[in-house]
Amino acid sequence: MRAKIIYRAILDTWISRFECPSIISSDQGSQKRSAMFLEFTRMLGTQKIQTTPYLLISNGIFEHFQRHLKSTIKAQENNLWTELIPVILLGIRTAVKEDLQSFCAELAYGSTLRLPCDMIDVSDIPPCDTTFITDLCHRRRQLNPFATTAH
Repeated sequence: MRAKIIYRAILDTWISRFECPSIISSDQGSQKRSAMFLEFTRMLGTQKIQTTPYLLISNGIFEHFQRHLKSTIKAQENNLWTELIPVILLGIRTAVKEDLQSFCAELAYGSTLRLPCDMIDVSDIPPCDTTFITDLCHRRRQLNPFATTAH
């Protein structure tokens, strides 16, 4: 992976959303040992901490999150799992963390997220016409199925 792509991703995704971190922890990858990375961290005013190569299995929190994410993806009937990730992450961010009695988004962003359902005024939605539904069910029961071989 090219170093410029990594630095651009850090700037565009993390710093633009959360602010400049005071510490950047990195593994021993060559992109993070380069003079360009040292200049990047100097420009940001961040301290760089180098760690041993990351093993997911050694971190229980991330391992638990990955297991939860994977099981949620597998529960869906969609082969394009990459399209599911934003919605699944939205669900995770808006879920209450029982042990902390707080929303994940509230812990990360300082406030809860506004969801599409929060933008709809339910008082503007007319009540359901139950006579229409009853009539529709009655008509459906009166339909006579015919054999598919008659086509």
